[in-house]
Amino acid sequence: MDMVGPPTLVLPEDSTEAQKVFNSLPIPGQLDIVLQSRGKERIRRIFLSENPQALVQHLPEMEVFLTVKEVGERDAVDLISLTTPEQFQFLLDLDLWGKDQLNPQKVFQWMEILLESGEEKVIQFIRSADLEWIVLLLKKFLRVIPLEEELLEARDRIPLFTLDQHYFIDFKEKGAREVFQPFLEILYRVDHDLYRRSMESVIWELESELEETNYRLRCGRLSDHGFPDFEEALEIYRFVPPDHLALEAGSVGISGPEEKGKDGPAFYLAFQNEGPFFSSLLFRVDEPSERNRLRSEIVALCNKALVAEAIDLSNLREIEGVMKKVFHYLNLGLQYLSKSDDVKAFEILRSSPVQKIFQAGVSATVLLRRKAESILKGPWFRGDRENLLFLDPPYFEKMGGLLRKRPGFYRDGVVEDFRNVQDLREAEVFLESIETIVNIFEKELRIHPLRLKELDLKGCYPTEWQGITCSTILLTSLANQILRGFFRFEAIERAELGDLFLRIFEKDGEGKGVVKMEIRKGLKEWFDSIEDEENRKQHLRAFGDFCLDLLEEEYGRIVAGEEIDPRFVKGLLIRT
Repeated sequence: MDMVGPPTLVLPEDSTEAQKVFNSLPIPGQLDIVLQSRGKERIRRIFLSENPQALVQHLPEMEVFLTVKEVGERDAVDLISLTTPEQFQFLLDLDLWGKDQLNPQKVFQWMEILLESGEEKVIQFIRSADLEWIVLLLKKFLRVIPLEEELLEARDRIPLFTLDQHYFIDFKEKGAREVFQPFLEILYRVDHDLYRRSMESVIWELESELEETNYRLRCGRLSDHGFPDFEEALEIYRFVPPDHLALEAGSVGISGPEEKGKDGPAFYLAFQNEGPFFSSLLFRVDEPSERNRLRSEIVALCNKALVAEAIDLSNLREIEGVMKKVFHYLNLGLQYLSKSDDVKAFEILRSSPVQKIFQAGVSATVLLRRKAESILKGPWFRGDRENLLFLDPPYFEKMGGLLRKRPGFYRDGVVEDFRNVQDLREAEVFLESIETIVNIFEKELRIHPLRLKELDLKGCYPTEWQGITCSTILLTSLANQILRGFFRFEAIERAELGDLFLRIFEKDGEGKGVVKMEIRKGLKEWFDSIEDEENRKQHLRAFGDFCLDLLEEEYGRIVAGEEIDPRFVKGLLIRT
């Protein structure tokens, strides 16, 4: 699915014919074909061109970076060698920094790649880079000693390198000479004066000040490419009441790379299907100016998200994760605002800033977190996160995901992004169920975490309060009801287990013990007797089924008369 224009020309399979068709197109047509592919296939298409350098230099900087990361720097040397100084600097700006510090290992790797790209590329870099940048790269690996400070005896002991018998160079790291000596030789040959100034700066400049200066310059360059500073980027996660978002057509002007007359990276839009509702409506936008606005705003939003998430921009997997997140919350936001009505959603998409749609999705999940926090601060958990340990898996994991600063949805064993309103509704139902369950424990069983933590568990399993969960409370109370006639949380004697299971279980066709229907029915009737509201009844019934299913799983396969070791089963508080 492509929102940005008509289908691209399909090239012939024969390489000779493909090259002929490709070169019959103007540069914009060639770019269109190149941008519809990724990775090695993209590089292959670039080199179909009779003038690949012109083609590469028309690519957006971010598109070059993503292509290099997809195929790997070593396999992209031919592409890198054709970049403009601005494109090459962009590669370094994204890949060499870890937050506000230069990564020496990556500097070394990129200096190797620069040399592999050929002397012409090295000369281009020397002539285009700022002096402070060259000096910082050198200072990470060189120590420069002027002649007047160097004793002849020391020179005999240390194999220093010099090009002019004035500046003597000691390479700090193993292997640094093989990389930096060829670079220095080219620098010396191309510009004597620049070489001299570089050596003087390596001697006298403080590395910390150089790093700070270059980081500031780097941030300025990235800002020019549509990457805002961190504080501005965090705006996309600012809470805005989603039901009251003032969605005004045209209230946000076109921003991002298109302001400079360049398209943003098609790579971002490759993930639009992560939000199928959003994507389906995006595809229906056919007016060119609206398409351009949406594309530009999506690119600007993606750039902000990359900065706000503070990821390693040299890690393609992390970039892909952020792109998916953007489309997940655009999808959720549009569904939430439109109540999943296609007609209303299409009008919102055409008339509203993309960032506000994203904020609506994020803010809807923040409302869930606030609800989860309210339950945590309520009379049962009493604001103590440690008390969440009384929740069974996966209730514990779901609650933990919702309480994150940026709430997550627990799915298939991991906490992920919310993707759609179905996830949102499921989380809302989950929170209602937790609130209902702990309310029953508080009111009907007089059970709360403080009491549970004070229990004397000597001779019992679990031996520590951390092993007691909500299912343990309910099932142990039910066992007491069956054995003694009162619904109370008290330990069951190990000797009573055989009698208990005879009363609870019947055999299915495979010989496994399953909970008798009268037990399930009796528990349901008890829930119905203590709760009037139908939704809360449903929550209690579902929790009851969860607990009884757990009982079957833990004890249903135990053969009658077999000794039960309470260390290896759960669901009941057992006294040995």
